[in-house]
Amino acid sequence: MSEAMDQVKQATSSVYDAVGSIGSAGAAEARLKVEEGKVRAREYGDQAENFVRERPLVTVGVAFAAGWLVSRLMKSSK
Repeated sequence: MSEAMDQVKQATSSVYDAVGSIGSAGAAEARLKVEEGKVRAREYGDQAENFVRERPLVTVGVAFAAGWLVSRLMKSSK
């Protein structure tokens, strides 16, 4: 009986170890994805900043149009 209990304990321990290693691999992959996302966000931010510097009047026009459109949508929903 105690031998069977020892085998159950070993099997349980092996399952916990396997789940732990899968969790560690998933966490490492998640960290990698987060870092990739940060790099992309910085790149897009830099591109947007360059666009604003190169074309300030277009940027102001687009911001005005977007504000007007949101304003119209808000008025029509009331």
